[in-house]
Amino acid sequence: MTPGMSDVVLTDTYRLRDQDGGTIPYARYIWRGPPNVPVFSLENCRDVVSERIDVVCERPCDAIVICERTRRTSGTIPSTMHGFTRWRVQANGLVDRGMWCRATIDGNNEHMEFHANWFAGVRRPFVFEGQQSKHHRLTHNIVERYEVAVSADSGFHWEGGTIAVGGVAFRLTRVGDPVSIAHVGIEATSRILETSGPTTASQPVTLDDVRYEADQLHTDGDAIVVRHAGCLNLLHSRLGGGAQRIPRVALLGIGDQSAEIRGNTFGAFGAHRVCPIRAPRSMHAKVNWGRNTYQRDANDSRNTDTRITWPPTSYDA
Repeated sequence: MTPGMSDVVLTDTYRLRDQDGGTIPYARYIWRGPPNVPVFSLENCRDVVSERIDVVCERPCDAIVICERTRRTSGTIPSTMHGFTRWRVQANGLVDRGMWCRATIDGNNEHMEFHANWFAGVRRPFVFEGQQSKHHRLTHNIVERYEVAVSADSGFHWEGGTIAVGGVAFRLTRVGDPVSIAHVGIEATSRILETSGPTTASQPVTLDDVRYEADQLHTDGDAIVVRHAGCLNLLHSRLGGGAQRIPRVALLGIGDQSAEIRGNTFGAFGAHRVCPIRAPRSMHAKVNWGRNTYQRDANDSRNTDTRITWPPTSYDA
């Protein structure tokens, strides 16, 4: 426990309702309530900020925090602009959702900021539900022991931090606003990204300066699965390293799909022999290649190869 922090035992939800501004007091909250309610609820609230909150779950709960708008009537405070900083959540595998923007009414639940938080043992630490739950900024967060780190119906922006020991780091559950993911390390995880679809709808998704260790790569070998039209921008990243399986990007849509692949290192041994794109419908894979670096075999006299392009015939290999 952080020095100077007092323990607060919760047997029911800590609730804020119809509030413009305010805060959640600094404390270590121990959850001993029923399983069908959240630890915290922000209902029709705006600009509630909180910092250095510890949460320990001794029993299951519905979520750590639920943010929602529940009325459309005139004068209802929009659910927006909340700030969560340096939360430490030890869920002990008892919790499905962490920060849940719930689409009770698909309006607002937008423009929230999550900075330097730590989640351990939450199956889905960030759940952004509804097309209006968008433009969230997540910076320097740590997620450990999870199933899906971020599940989102629309756009968000992730920067920094680490995601480790889980299933899918980022799952886009509907086609929404642009998504950017940058400067993050992803380890012991089956996939970096999975989109909704198949669909011909478009959603720009950018991964920039992402480090992915493929030690727990999905059995199909796909680190990224794109089922919408794109565009996927994979830039300045490193996928795989050393004696790991070679991760690929799967384009599994039903129409044309666009991708830009440049400035990356594909670091698993033998990556120079394997095209990073897998597209069963190769004629619909519209890939703009830049200069990428590929690791050669372990004992090769030359460490790496550099290539500018791959022929479409290699996409379905």
